[in-house]
Amino acid sequence: MRGVITSGGPEEGGLELVCEAEGLTLVAHQGTDPPLALNIDLTGGTRGYRQARAAQSREDLVRSLGRLPRGSQILDASAGLGRDALVLAAWGFEVLALERSPVLAALLADALERASAHEALRAPLARVDLQQGDVRQWLSRHGRVFDAAVFDPMFPPRRKNAQVKKDMRVLHRLLGADADSDAPETLAVLLRHVRHSVVVKRPLHAPCLGDLKPARSLRGRSTRFDVYLPKVPAGHPPESSLAVSRS
Repeated sequence: MRGVITSGGPEEGGLELVCEAEGLTLVAHQGTDPPLALNIDLTGGTRGYRQARAAQSREDLVRSLGRLPRGSQILDASAGLGRDALVLAAWGFEVLALERSPVLAALLADALERASAHEALRAPLARVDLQQGDVRQWLSRHGRVFDAAVFDPMFPPRRKNAQVKKDMRVLHRLLGADADSDAPETLAVLLRHVRHSVVVKRPLHAPCLGDLKPARSLRGRSTRFDVYLPKVPAGHPPESSLAVSRS
């Protein structure tokens, strides 16, 4: 099936969600400049290599979670482009990935479906449950407690030039400059719904999220992983295993 969902035309600098043979693509028009296109591909290039080899590599994200056993239930509170969810699943974790933008969730669902055709990714994909919704509303409705959570809030770009990655430029056009202005409140909710930790991804030199200080941090080349300890009431009943679905 092919089609186009449009928000403003090319001459208006609008967005188009295009369905073609290679899958869903979000096109951001820029007036007289060439348009930018976002098509999530979890199998090709360096991104695909990272996913396929994640089970053997030393991912900083996984290291920041500590000594969690395989099969642990991880909440990805901001699924985005799906990279973190698939890395975690490749390490053997059961991952519930939530994305509150309906458009971005549709792009990611399409990418996961296309990736399922690759044998190397079938096992980790079976451990990813993607759902569209706001994480705070979802947790309020379901009352789930996970072993850990990862949270990668998006913040306004520091620069507005060609050096900013194309994917992020399209996402800022789609989601707006303050897409995660409520990130501190989201972190506070996550801390009440995990047993072990919440890992927040931050730019290397960015301040801590809100007024909360992490228990520890793992610093990479350009990214910092701040680890926060949970606030789960003592005696909270254990959670049943994560139901995996691809609905």
